Amino acid sequence: MSEAMNPEAMRAAQDTEPAVAATVSDHLIETRDVTVRYDHAKEALHPTSLSFDAGTVTALIGPSGCGKSTFLRCLNLMNREIARCDIGGQILYHGRDINTREENLFELRRSIGMVFQQPTPFRKSIRENILFAPKRHGRVTSREQGDELVERTLRQAALWDEVRDKLDRSGLGLSGGQQQRLCIARTLAMDPDVVLFDEPCSALDPISTFTVEQTIRAIADAGICVAIVTHNMEQATRVSDRTAFFYMGDMVEVGATKQIFMAPKDQRLADYLSGRFG
Repeated sequence: MSEAMNPEAMRAAQDTEPAVAATVSDHLIETRDVTVRYDHAKEALHPTSLSFDAGTVTALIGPSGCGKSTFLRCLNLMNREIARCDIGGQILYHGRDINTREENLFELRRSIGMVFQQPTPFRKSIRENILFAPKRHGRVTSREQGDELVERTLRQAALWDEVRDKLDRSGLGLSGGQQQRLCIARTLAMDPDVVLFDEPCSALDPISTFTVEQTIRAIADAGICVAIVTHNMEQATRVSDRTAFFYMGDMVEVGATKQIFMAPKDQRLADYLSGRFG
């Protein structure tokens, strides 16, 4: 038997081979030194490294214009839609760097959904709001499948009992809080493993806010990874497991939400939480 086929020789060769630089991550999503720059000007977001896990809610807090929404939009490459916007660094999703021009955004956003500040229901019935994307992707091929998906996602979004008899009515006829929960259900209809929320309650009344917060917590408890941008400090403490504080383009501090609010390490965070600025 030749040396190339000798098991001991093969093991020795493997032991001496140089290690290959890995981009694998133990987290569902991980950013490594991600930056954002507009029009080749100074960075709007300085190198930011942050990780996100399944079944957890991470709140992104900080004053207006600090970079938290800019960072959130990096996670599903929404900044790619902005002209002359450059995103640097690595964005690892399931250990694969998605921050490439070759990434299929249409496919990526099936798995990384997003809910915006203002409710954005389609000019369609409640049922068709839920089924539009799944039908387009070929995930719903029968009326029975569609009915099951509509009920399941509306239940997940805590909206089913309020609209079960109105599924063929326009989603635009719902209240603001109901519209936002419809948008959450529409996002969940694609079975994402990540859902991003950008100030989802800022336009809602307190009762609707409470319902949406309960929905966000339930989504994470079902195993979905959640990231939420919020200016509401009480909301961050109610829904999140981890909190990251952004200030002037820097991710200043991150940790368990209880630690962030009860024992901040950075003076800028302490000043922000005490209301000295923001």
